[in-house]
Amino acid sequence: MMARWSEYDTDEERLPEGMQRIGYDADTQTYTFRDAQGAIWESTPGNRFGHLQRVNDTTRPPYSEDDESNPTQPLTYMRPEESGRRASWRQEMMPLLNWFLLVGLFLLVVIWFISQGSKGSTEVVRSCDDNATPYKIKAGDTCWAVAEAKSVSLDTLLENNEGLDCDKLSVGEVICVPMA
Repeated sequence: MMARWSEYDTDEERLPEGMQRIGYDADTQTYTFRDAQGAIWESTPGNRFGHLQRVNDTTRPPYSEDDESNPTQPLTYMRPEESGRRASWRQEMMPLLNWFLLVGLFLLVVIWFISQGSKGSTEVVRSCDDNATPYKIKAGDTCWAVAEAKSVSLDTLLENNEGLDCDKLSVGEVICVPMA
């Protein structure tokens, strides 16, 4: 009885048309292939099939490897390190760069949520008595200037607005100004 996926185990089924496996380097664990035009390709270490990297553009020898009458010639090609063509640093570091991008994005989201939570409503809502009117602070207002404009003493203004810090008045804050 044959294995379930045995029809996909041959090179003819798994390699592109015209591609032939011609070698294996046990030290680097890479397979070497030749395409129909004679160019040499190499697999990534540990992978028999998958991403192939072109090693050189040699032409097909005048004999076929099955022809026993022709002398056998060793296959010569340059390794990518010897050819002077190296993968760019971006290609080599892409997994690490992707990881840093994800971590950075995660940290930005966390910082954004923390900063949004700390911005919460710091506005103190004051309910004014019948003998006081609400006053909305504008840019440049001070407790003393508001008291002078409404003809009220500064002490009376502070008594009607419990917890009011005159050094930290913010634009849009509402205070209660007693009627004179």
